[in-house]
Amino acid sequence: MIKWWIVPLAAAGVLFAYEDVSFSARTLGLGGDQAAVADDAFSPIANPALPARWQRPVTSICAVLYSGNFYWTAAYSQPVRGLGNIGGSLLYLRSPGFADRGSGDADVRFFWAIPCRPYFNLGAAIGNHSTWRSPEFYFYPFEGRFTTGAFFSVGGVAFTPKGFNLGFSLAEMPFDLSSPAIFRTGIGWGPVLEKPGVLSSLLLAANTDFRFGSNAAFKLHLGAETYLFRGHLGLRAGMRYGTDELSGFSPTLGVTLRTHRLQKTDFELCYGTALNYGTADTSMILHQLSLSVLFGDARKAEKDSILAEQAERARRLREEALARERDRLRAELENINKERAAIERERSDIERLRREALEEVGRIHGLGIVDTDSLINITLTDQALRFDEGSAQIPFPDGYRVLARIAEFLANYPGKVLRIEAHTDNVPLAEGFRERYKDNQTLSEARAEVVRSYFVNVEGIRASLITAKGLGSKEPVADNETEEGRAQNRRIMILIRK
Repeated sequence: MIKWWIVPLAAAGVLFAYEDVSFSARTLGLGGDQAAVADDAFSPIANPALPARWQRPVTSICAVLYSGNFYWTAAYSQPVRGLGNIGGSLLYLRSPGFADRGSGDADVRFFWAIPCRPYFNLGAAIGNHSTWRSPEFYFYPFEGRFTTGAFFSVGGVAFTPKGFNLGFSLAEMPFDLSSPAIFRTGIGWGPVLEKPGVLSSLLLAANTDFRFGSNAAFKLHLGAETYLFRGHLGLRAGMRYGTDELSGFSPTLGVTLRTHRLQKTDFELCYGTALNYGTADTSMILHQLSLSVLFGDARKAEKDSILAEQAERARRLREEALARERDRLRAELENINKERAAIERERSDIERLRREALEEVGRIHGLGIVDTDSLINITLTDQALRFDEGSAQIPFPDGYRVLARIAEFLANYPGKVLRIEAHTDNVPLAEGFRERYKDNQTLSEARAEVVRSYFVNVEGIRASLITAKGLGSKEPVADNETEEGRAQNRRIMILIRK
Protein backbone atom coordinates (compact mmCIF):
# COMPACT_ATOMS: atom_id res chain seq x y z
CA MET A 1 0.00 0.00 0.00
CA ILE A 2 1.40 3.42 -0.97
CA LYS A 3 2.13 5.63 2.01
CA TRP A 4 0.25 8.90 2.46
CA TRP A 5 3.37 10.94 1.86
CA ILE A 6 3.82 9.65 -1.70
CA VAL A 7 1.09 12.01 -2.95
CA PRO A 8 2.91 15.27 -2.13
CA LEU A 9 6.21 13.59 -3.04
CA ALA A 10 5.03 12.70 -6.55
CA ALA A 11 3.32 16.06 -6.99
CA ALA A 12 6.51 17.95 -6.18
CA GLY A 13 8.09 17.52 -9.63
CA VAL A 14 7.62 17.32 -13.37
CA LEU A 15 9.09 15.04 -16.06
CA PHE A 16 12.71 15.33 -17.14
CA ALA A 17 13.63 14.28 -20.70
CA TYR A 18 16.81 16.02 -21.89
CA GLU A 19 20.08 14.56 -23.01
CA ASP A 20 21.83 17.80 -22.00
CA VAL A 21 21.15 17.44 -18.28
CA SER A 22 21.57 14.02 -16.67
CA PHE A 23 18.37 12.19 -15.79
CA SER A 24 19.18 11.91 -12.09
CA ALA A 25 21.80 12.91 -9.57
CA ARG A 26 23.19 9.37 -9.62
CA THR A 27 23.74 9.22 -13.38
CA LEU A 28 25.15 12.74 -13.35
CA GLY A 29 27.84 11.55 -10.94
CA LEU A 30 28.56 8.68 -13.39
CA GLY A 31 29.22 11.18 -16.17
CA GLY A 32 25.71 11.45 -17.63
CA ASP A 33 22.82 9.38 -18.90
CA GLN A 34 23.50 5.62 -18.95
CA ALA A 35 21.70 3.34 -21.42
CA ALA A 36 22.86 0.11 -19.73
CA VAL A 37 22.66 1.01 -16.02
CA ALA A 38 19.37 1.12 -14.13
CA ASP A 39 19.49 3.67 -11.32
CA ASP A 40 16.17 5.19 -10.32
CA ALA A 41 12.76 5.88 -11.79
CA PHE A 42 14.35 8.25 -14.34
CA SER A 43 16.35 5.48 -16.06
CA PRO A 44 13.54 4.69 -18.59
CA ILE A 45 14.24 8.11 -20.12
CA ALA A 46 17.66 6.91 -21.21
CA ASN A 47 16.44 3.38 -22.02
CA PRO A 48 12.82 2.25 -21.43
CA ALA A 49 13.97 -1.39 -21.08
CA LEU A 50 16.04 -0.83 -17.93
CA PRO A 51 13.37 -1.27 -15.18
CA ALA A 52 11.94 -4.56 -16.53
CA ARG A 53 13.24 -6.66 -13.62
CA TRP A 54 12.78 -4.23 -10.75
CA GLN A 55 11.02 -5.91 -7.84
CA ARG A 56 9.66 -2.89 -5.99
CA PRO A 57 7.66 0.23 -6.82
CA VAL A 58 10.07 3.16 -7.15
CA THR A 59 9.37 6.90 -7.14
CA SER A 60 11.95 9.66 -7.59
CA ILE A 61 11.95 13.44 -7.48
CA CYS A 62 14.81 15.59 -8.64
CA ALA A 63 15.81 19.26 -8.40
CA VAL A 64 18.49 20.78 -10.64
CA LEU A 65 20.23 24.09 -10.03
CA TYR A 66 21.52 25.31 -13.39
CA SER A 67 22.92 28.86 -13.72
CA GLY A 68 20.50 30.22 -11.18
CA ASN A 69 17.47 28.33 -12.51
CA PHE A 70 15.68 25.29 -11.07
CA TYR A 71 14.36 22.28 -12.97
CA TRP A 72 11.83 20.02 -11.24
CA THR A 73 11.30 16.43 -12.26
CA ALA A 74 9.43 13.39 -10.95
CA ALA A 75 9.02 9.74 -12.04
CA TYR A 76 7.37 6.51 -10.88
CA SER A 77 7.75 2.83 -11.77
CA GLN A 78 5.41 0.01 -10.74
CA PRO A 79 6.15 -3.73 -11.15
CA VAL A 80 3.23 -5.77 -12.49
CA ARG A 81 3.39 -9.54 -12.07
CA GLY A 82 3.99 -11.20 -15.39
CA LEU A 83 4.19 -7.90 -17.29
CA GLY A 84 7.44 -6.33 -16.10
CA ASN A 85 7.23 -2.67 -15.03
CA ILE A 86 5.09 0.26 -16.12
CA GLY A 87 5.44 3.90 -15.14
CA GLY A 88 5.88 7.44 -16.28
CA SER A 89 7.71 10.72 -15.73
CA LEU A 90 7.05 14.44 -15.79
CA LEU A 91 9.28 17.50 -16.47
CA TYR A 92 9.01 21.23 -16.16
CA LEU A 93 12.01 23.37 -17.23
CA ARG A 94 12.57 27.11 -17.22
CA SER A 95 15.35 28.16 -19.57
CA PRO A 96 18.42 29.84 -18.02
CA GLY A 97 18.21 33.60 -18.08
CA PHE A 98 14.65 33.59 -19.38
CA ALA A 99 12.74 32.43 -16.34
CA ASP A 100 10.94 35.74 -15.91
CA ARG A 101 10.04 35.98 -19.58
CA GLY A 102 8.20 32.67 -19.87
CA SER A 103 10.54 30.51 -21.97
CA GLY A 104 10.81 26.80 -21.16
CA ASP A 105 9.94 23.16 -21.85
CA ALA A 106 7.61 20.50 -20.48
CA ASP A 107 7.55 16.77 -21.07
CA VAL A 108 5.34 13.81 -20.14
CA ARG A 109 5.94 10.17 -21.05
CA PHE A 110 4.87 6.67 -20.12
CA PHE A 111 6.90 3.47 -20.46
CA TRP A 112 6.52 -0.29 -20.35
CA ALA A 113 9.54 -2.53 -19.71
CA ILE A 114 9.25 -6.30 -20.28
CA PRO A 115 11.66 -9.12 -19.27
CA CYS A 116 11.70 -11.28 -22.43
CA ARG A 117 14.44 -13.81 -21.78
CA PRO A 118 16.54 -14.73 -18.76
CA TYR A 119 19.17 -12.27 -19.98
CA PHE A 120 17.28 -9.77 -22.12
CA ASN A 121 14.77 -6.92 -21.61
CA LEU A 122 12.72 -4.85 -24.03
CA GLY A 123 10.99 -1.54 -23.42
CA ALA A 124 8.99 1.17 -25.12
CA ALA A 125 7.78 4.63 -24.21
CA ILE A 126 5.46 7.27 -25.65
CA GLY A 127 5.26 10.92 -24.69
CA ASN A 128 4.80 14.50 -25.70
CA HIS A 129 7.23 17.42 -25.49
CA SER A 130 6.18 21.06 -25.46
CA THR A 131 8.43 24.09 -25.96
CA TRP A 132 7.51 27.73 -25.59
CA ARG A 133 9.42 31.05 -25.55
CA SER A 134 8.80 34.69 -24.93
CA PRO A 135 7.86 36.56 -28.14
CA GLU A 136 10.10 39.46 -27.05
CA PHE A 137 13.24 37.54 -28.01
CA TYR A 138 14.28 36.37 -31.44
CA PHE A 139 16.05 33.19 -30.27
CA TYR A 140 15.70 30.40 -27.75
CA PRO A 141 18.85 28.65 -26.46
CA PHE A 142 17.47 25.10 -26.85
CA GLU A 143 15.71 25.72 -30.17
CA GLY A 144 15.85 22.58 -32.33
CA ARG A 145 17.71 20.53 -29.73
CA PHE A 146 14.70 18.51 -28.52
CA THR A 147 11.79 16.74 -30.10
CA THR A 148 8.65 18.81 -30.23
CA GLY A 149 5.24 17.12 -30.06
CA ALA A 150 4.37 13.43 -29.68
CA PHE A 151 7.23 10.94 -29.78
CA PHE A 152 8.12 7.34 -28.99
CA SER A 153 11.20 5.54 -27.68
CA VAL A 154 12.31 1.89 -27.82
CA GLY A 155 15.20 0.11 -26.17
CA GLY A 156 16.75 -3.13 -25.05
CA VAL A 157 19.20 -4.44 -22.45
CA ALA A 158 21.21 -7.66 -22.56
CA PHE A 159 22.84 -9.23 -19.49
CA THR A 160 25.73 -11.66 -19.21
CA PRO A 161 26.59 -13.98 -16.30
CA LYS A 162 29.93 -12.16 -15.94
CA GLY A 163 28.21 -8.97 -14.77
CA PHE A 164 28.12 -7.05 -18.06
CA ASN A 165 25.07 -5.07 -19.20
CA LEU A 166 24.74 -3.98 -22.82
CA GLY A 167 22.07 -1.42 -23.64
CA PHE A 168 20.75 0.48 -26.62
CA SER A 169 17.83 2.82 -27.20
CA LEU A 170 16.27 4.88 -29.95
CA ALA A 171 14.95 7.83 -27.98
CA GLU A 172 12.40 10.56 -28.74
CA MET A 173 11.52 9.70 -32.34
CA PRO A 174 8.59 11.89 -33.51
CA PHE A 175 5.58 9.95 -34.73
CA ASP A 176 5.61 12.04 -37.91
CA LEU A 177 9.35 11.30 -38.34
CA SER A 178 9.94 15.04 -38.82
CA SER A 179 13.27 14.99 -36.98
CA PRO A 180 15.94 12.40 -36.20
CA ALA A 181 15.92 10.51 -32.94
CA ILE A 182 18.71 10.23 -30.39
CA PHE A 183 20.54 6.90 -30.55
CA ARG A 184 22.15 5.74 -27.32
CA THR A 185 24.41 2.76 -26.61
CA GLY A 186 26.01 1.84 -23.33
CA ILE A 187 27.81 -0.79 -21.34
CA GLY A 188 28.01 -1.41 -17.62
CA TRP A 189 30.10 -3.85 -15.63
CA GLY A 190 29.52 -4.74 -12.01
CA PRO A 191 31.94 -7.51 -10.97
CA VAL A 192 31.02 -9.69 -8.01
CA LEU A 193 33.43 -9.04 -5.17
CA GLU A 194 34.63 -12.30 -3.65
CA LYS A 195 35.21 -10.85 -0.17
CA PRO A 196 33.21 -7.63 0.25
CA GLY A 197 34.64 -5.51 3.03
CA VAL A 198 34.41 -1.78 3.34
CA LEU A 199 34.09 -1.79 -0.44
CA SER A 200 30.80 -3.62 -0.95
CA SER A 201 30.29 -3.13 -4.72
CA LEU A 202 31.88 -1.71 -7.85
CA LEU A 203 30.41 -0.44 -11.13
CA LEU A 204 32.04 0.82 -14.33
CA ALA A 205 29.86 2.41 -17.02
CA ALA A 206 30.23 3.98 -20.45
CA ASN A 207 27.65 5.58 -22.72
CA THR A 208 27.52 7.24 -26.14
CA ASP A 209 24.80 9.46 -27.62
CA PHE A 210 24.37 10.25 -31.31
CA ARG A 211 22.03 12.94 -32.60
CA PHE A 212 21.72 13.33 -36.35
CA GLY A 213 20.34 16.09 -38.53
CA SER A 214 21.04 19.84 -38.52
CA ASN A 215 21.89 19.77 -34.81
CA ALA A 216 24.06 16.66 -35.03
CA ALA A 217 26.12 15.94 -31.96
CA PHE A 218 28.13 13.19 -30.32
CA LYS A 219 28.47 12.67 -26.59
CA LEU A 220 30.57 10.36 -24.47
CA HIS A 221 29.90 9.53 -20.82
CA LEU A 222 32.24 7.55 -18.56
CA GLY A 223 31.85 6.82 -14.88
CA ALA A 224 32.75 4.61 -11.92
CA GLU A 225 30.80 3.93 -8.75
CA THR A 226 31.41 2.14 -5.48
CA TYR A 227 29.37 1.60 -2.34
CA LEU A 228 30.93 1.53 1.12
CA PHE A 229 29.82 0.46 4.57
CA ARG A 230 27.54 -2.37 3.49
CA GLY A 231 25.98 -0.39 0.69
CA HIS A 232 24.94 2.68 2.70
CA LEU A 233 27.37 5.22 1.20
CA GLY A 234 27.89 5.54 -2.54
CA LEU A 235 30.73 7.46 -4.21
CA ARG A 236 31.08 8.06 -7.92
CA ALA A 237 33.12 10.02 -10.40
CA GLY A 238 33.00 10.46 -14.14
CA MET A 239 33.39 12.65 -17.14
CA ARG A 240 31.18 13.77 -20.01
CA TYR A 241 32.14 15.17 -23.36
CA GLY A 242 29.90 16.57 -26.08
CA THR A 243 30.57 18.17 -29.45
CA ASP A 244 27.63 20.58 -29.22
CA GLU A 245 28.06 24.14 -27.90
CA LEU A 246 26.33 23.49 -24.56
CA SER A 247 28.25 20.37 -23.59
CA GLY A 248 32.01 20.50 -23.91
CA PHE A 249 34.09 18.59 -21.39
CA SER A 250 33.08 18.23 -17.77
CA PRO A 251 34.25 16.11 -14.86
CA THR A 252 31.46 14.91 -12.57
CA LEU A 253 31.20 13.79 -8.95
CA GLY A 254 28.42 12.23 -6.92
CA VAL A 255 27.50 10.85 -3.53
CA THR A 256 24.57 8.76 -2.25
CA LEU A 257 23.20 8.04 1.20
CA ARG A 258 20.76 5.19 1.33
CA THR A 259 19.15 2.69 3.61
CA HIS A 260 19.73 -0.94 2.81
CA ARG A 261 16.94 -2.85 4.49
CA LEU A 262 15.70 -4.52 1.27
CA GLN A 263 12.75 -6.17 3.02
CA LYS A 264 11.23 -2.83 3.96
CA THR A 265 10.86 0.55 2.29
CA ASP A 266 14.25 2.05 1.38
CA PHE A 267 15.33 5.64 0.69
CA GLU A 268 18.12 6.97 -1.52
CA LEU A 269 19.34 10.57 -1.39
CA CYS A 270 21.73 11.37 -4.23
CA TYR A 271 23.80 14.45 -5.03
CA GLY A 272 25.64 14.98 -8.28
CA THR A 273 27.60 17.85 -9.77
CA ALA A 274 29.14 18.71 -13.12
CA LEU A 275 32.15 20.88 -12.36
CA ASN A 276 32.50 22.48 -15.81
CA TYR A 277 29.16 22.18 -17.57
CA GLY A 278 29.26 23.74 -21.06
CA THR A 279 31.90 25.16 -23.38
CA ALA A 280 34.45 27.70 -22.26
CA ASP A 281 32.20 30.75 -22.75
CA THR A 282 29.18 29.10 -21.13
CA SER A 283 30.96 27.16 -18.42
CA MET A 284 29.03 26.73 -15.18
CA ILE A 285 28.63 24.36 -12.26
CA LEU A 286 25.50 22.20 -12.27
CA HIS A 287 24.08 20.81 -9.03
CA GLN A 288 21.52 18.03 -8.94
CA LEU A 289 19.73 16.47 -5.95
CA SER A 290 17.32 13.55 -6.16
CA LEU A 291 15.36 11.47 -3.69
CA SER A 292 14.18 7.97 -4.51
CA VAL A 293 11.82 5.81 -2.47
CA LEU A 294 11.70 2.04 -3.00
CA PHE A 295 8.55 0.60 -1.50
CA GLY A 296 8.06 -2.74 0.19
CA ASP A 297 10.17 -5.89 0.17
CA ALA A 298 12.80 -6.16 -2.56
CA ARG A 299 12.90 -9.91 -2.02
CA LYS A 300 9.16 -10.45 -2.14
CA ALA A 301 9.23 -11.74 -5.70
CA GLU A 302 12.16 -14.00 -4.81
CA LYS A 303 10.33 -15.25 -1.70
CA ASP A 304 7.13 -15.72 -3.70
CA SER A 305 9.14 -17.55 -6.34
CA ILE A 306 10.74 -19.78 -3.67
CA LEU A 307 7.35 -20.44 -2.07
CA ALA A 308 5.84 -21.14 -5.47
CA GLU A 309 8.76 -23.44 -6.30
CA GLN A 310 8.37 -25.22 -2.97
CA ALA A 311 4.64 -25.53 -3.51
CA GLU A 312 5.25 -26.81 -7.03
CA ARG A 313 7.88 -29.26 -5.75
CA ALA A 314 5.48 -30.43 -3.04
CA ARG A 315 2.74 -30.77 -5.66
CA ARG A 316 5.05 -32.77 -7.92
CA LEU A 317 6.11 -34.97 -5.00
CA ARG A 318 2.47 -35.54 -4.09
CA GLU A 319 1.63 -36.33 -7.68
CA GLU A 320 4.63 -38.66 -7.94
CA ALA A 321 3.66 -40.35 -4.67
CA LEU A 322 0.06 -40.65 -5.87
CA ALA A 323 1.28 -41.95 -9.22
CA ARG A 324 3.48 -44.53 -7.48
CA GLU A 325 0.61 -45.49 -5.18
CA ARG A 326 -1.73 -45.66 -8.17
CA ASP A 327 0.74 -47.84 -10.06
CA ARG A 328 1.19 -50.03 -6.98
CA LEU A 329 -2.57 -50.38 -6.55
CA ARG A 330 -2.99 -51.09 -10.24
CA ALA A 331 -0.27 -53.75 -10.09
CA GLU A 332 -1.80 -55.15 -6.92
CA LEU A 333 -5.25 -55.14 -8.51
CA GLU A 334 -3.83 -56.78 -11.60
CA ASN A 335 -2.20 -59.45 -9.42
CA ILE A 336 -5.44 -59.88 -7.49
CA ASN A 337 -7.35 -60.26 -10.76
CA LYS A 338 -4.79 -62.75 -11.99
CA GLU A 339 -4.98 -64.66 -8.70
CA ARG A 340 -8.77 -64.49 -8.81
CA ALA A 341 -8.78 -65.78 -12.37
CA ALA A 342 -6.36 -68.53 -11.36
CA ILE A 343 -8.52 -69.38 -8.36
CA GLU A 344 -11.61 -69.40 -10.55
CA ARG A 345 -9.88 -71.67 -13.01
CA GLU A 346 -8.68 -73.88 -10.15
CA ARG A 347 -12.14 -73.87 -8.61
CA SER A 348 -13.65 -74.71 -11.96
CA ASP A 349 -11.14 -77.52 -12.39
CA ILE A 350 -11.83 -78.76 -8.88
CA GLU A 351 -15.57 -78.69 -9.46
CA ARG A 352 -15.10 -80.51 -12.72
CA LEU A 353 -12.91 -83.10 -11.03
CA ARG A 354 -15.39 -83.45 -8.20
CA ARG A 355 -18.25 -83.93 -10.64
CA GLU A 356 -16.25 -86.50 -12.52
CA ALA A 357 -15.27 -88.23 -9.27
CA LEU A 358 -18.84 -88.09 -8.08
CA GLU A 359 -20.02 -89.63 -11.34
CA GLU A 360 -17.29 -92.23 -11.11
CA VAL A 361 -18.07 -93.27 -7.53
CA GLY A 362 -21.75 -93.17 -8.35
CA ARG A 363 -21.20 -96.07 -10.72
CA ILE A 364 -20.50 -98.44 -7.78
CA HIS A 365 -23.37 -100.88 -7.55
CA GLY A 366 -25.34 -100.40 -4.40
CA LEU A 367 -23.94 -96.93 -3.66
CA GLY A 368 -26.21 -93.90 -3.36
CA ILE A 369 -25.19 -90.23 -3.28
CA VAL A 370 -27.11 -87.16 -2.13
CA ASP A 371 -25.31 -83.86 -2.90
CA THR A 372 -26.62 -80.70 -1.21
CA ASP A 373 -25.15 -77.19 -0.73
CA SER A 374 -23.60 -78.14 2.64
CA LEU A 375 -23.36 -81.91 2.68
CA ILE A 376 -22.55 -84.94 0.54
CA ASN A 377 -24.11 -88.16 1.78
CA ILE A 378 -22.65 -91.40 0.41
CA THR A 379 -24.63 -94.49 1.37
CA LEU A 380 -23.12 -97.97 0.97
CA THR A 381 -25.76 -100.71 1.10
CA ASP A 382 -25.16 -104.44 1.36
CA GLN A 383 -24.77 -104.57 -2.38
CA ALA A 384 -21.76 -102.21 -2.25
CA LEU A 385 -20.20 -103.18 1.07
CA ARG A 386 -21.55 -106.41 2.52
CA PHE A 387 -20.22 -107.40 5.96
CA ASP A 388 -20.50 -111.03 6.96
CA GLU A 389 -23.25 -111.73 9.42
CA GLY A 390 -22.21 -110.73 12.94
CA SER A 391 -18.79 -109.54 11.64
CA ALA A 392 -17.06 -106.14 11.62
CA GLN A 393 -14.31 -107.17 9.18
CA ILE A 394 -14.16 -105.39 5.83
CA PRO A 395 -14.91 -107.94 3.12
CA PHE A 396 -11.79 -108.87 1.19
CA PRO A 397 -11.11 -107.96 -1.54
CA ASP A 398 -14.33 -106.38 -2.78
CA GLY A 399 -14.91 -104.24 0.29
CA TYR A 400 -11.39 -102.81 0.12
CA ARG A 401 -11.82 -101.99 -3.58
CA VAL A 402 -15.03 -100.07 -2.87
CA LEU A 403 -13.48 -98.11 0.01
CA ALA A 404 -10.38 -97.36 -2.11
CA ARG A 405 -12.57 -95.86 -4.86
CA ILE A 406 -14.43 -93.80 -2.24
CA ALA A 407 -11.03 -92.62 -0.89
CA GLU A 408 -10.15 -91.41 -4.40
CA PHE A 409 -13.37 -89.42 -4.38
CA LEU A 410 -12.64 -88.00 -0.90
CA ALA A 411 -9.25 -86.76 -2.17
CA ASN A 412 -11.18 -84.04 -4.01
CA TYR A 413 -12.27 -82.64 -0.62
CA PRO A 414 -8.99 -82.28 1.31
CA GLY A 415 -9.36 -80.91 4.81
CA LYS A 416 -13.11 -81.57 4.95
CA VAL A 417 -14.68 -83.11 8.06
CA LEU A 418 -15.97 -86.65 7.55
CA ARG A 419 -18.45 -88.66 9.61
CA ILE A 420 -18.85 -92.44 9.35
CA GLU A 421 -22.21 -93.89 10.42
CA ALA A 422 -22.98 -97.64 10.56
CA HIS A 423 -26.58 -98.94 10.63
CA THR A 424 -28.05 -102.45 11.06
CA ASP A 425 -31.47 -104.04 10.70
CA ASN A 426 -33.54 -105.01 13.77
CA VAL A 427 -32.84 -108.75 13.65
CA PRO A 428 -31.08 -109.73 16.93
CA LEU A 429 -27.62 -111.26 16.71
CA ALA A 430 -27.47 -115.01 16.71
CA GLU A 431 -26.29 -116.67 19.94
CA GLY A 432 -22.92 -117.53 18.44
CA PHE A 433 -22.05 -113.89 17.67
CA ARG A 434 -22.92 -112.50 21.07
CA GLU A 435 -19.66 -113.53 22.60
CA ARG A 436 -18.01 -110.64 20.72
CA TYR A 437 -20.83 -108.18 20.08
CA LYS A 438 -23.67 -108.24 22.56
CA ASP A 439 -26.15 -106.55 20.19
CA ASN A 440 -26.59 -104.70 16.91
CA GLN A 441 -25.54 -101.41 18.54
CA THR A 442 -22.06 -102.63 19.47
CA LEU A 443 -21.76 -104.34 16.10
CA SER A 444 -22.57 -101.10 14.26
CA GLU A 445 -20.05 -99.20 16.38
CA ALA A 446 -17.34 -101.73 15.49
CA ARG A 447 -18.18 -101.55 11.77
CA ALA A 448 -18.08 -97.71 11.82
CA GLU A 449 -14.72 -97.76 13.59
CA VAL A 450 -13.19 -100.28 11.21
CA VAL A 451 -14.17 -98.12 8.20
CA ARG A 452 -12.70 -95.07 9.96
CA SER A 453 -9.48 -96.98 10.66
CA TYR A 454 -9.22 -97.88 6.99
CA PHE A 455 -9.42 -94.25 5.86
CA VAL A 456 -6.94 -93.13 8.55
CA ASN A 457 -4.40 -95.94 8.40
CA VAL A 458 -4.60 -96.96 4.76
CA GLU A 459 -5.67 -93.81 2.91
CA GLY A 460 -3.86 -91.32 5.18
CA ILE A 461 -6.79 -89.08 6.10
CA ARG A 462 -6.02 -87.15 9.30
CA ALA A 463 -7.64 -88.78 12.29
CA SER A 464 -8.81 -85.40 13.59
CA LEU A 465 -10.96 -84.91 10.47
CA ILE A 466 -12.93 -88.14 10.66
CA THR A 467 -15.31 -89.49 13.29
CA ALA A 468 -17.20 -92.79 13.54
CA LYS A 469 -20.53 -93.62 15.15
CA GLY A 470 -22.65 -96.75 15.28
CA LEU A 471 -26.42 -96.28 15.36
CA GLY A 472 -27.60 -99.89 15.30
CA SER A 473 -31.20 -100.22 14.18
CA LYS A 474 -32.30 -96.84 15.52
CA GLU A 475 -32.70 -95.07 12.15
CA PRO A 476 -34.20 -97.47 9.60
CA VAL A 477 -34.84 -96.20 6.10
CA ALA A 478 -37.04 -99.15 5.04
CA ASP A 479 -39.42 -101.74 6.47
CA ASN A 480 -37.60 -104.31 8.61
CA GLU A 481 -40.44 -106.77 8.05
CA THR A 482 -39.13 -107.68 4.60
CA GLU A 483 -35.74 -108.95 3.52
CA GLU A 484 -35.48 -106.21 0.96
CA GLY A 485 -36.16 -103.53 3.60
CA ARG A 486 -33.71 -105.10 6.03
CA ALA A 487 -31.01 -105.07 3.30
CA GLN A 488 -31.55 -101.33 2.83
CA ASN A 489 -31.29 -100.70 6.58
CA ARG A 490 -27.94 -102.51 6.75
CA ARG A 491 -25.76 -99.69 5.46
CA ILE A 492 -22.61 -97.54 5.95
CA MET A 493 -23.03 -93.78 5.51
CA ILE A 494 -20.13 -91.38 4.82
CA LEU A 495 -21.08 -87.72 5.41
CA ILE A 496 -18.86 -84.99 3.98
CA ARG A 497 -19.36 -81.41 5.16
CA LYS A 498 -18.48 -79.02 2.37
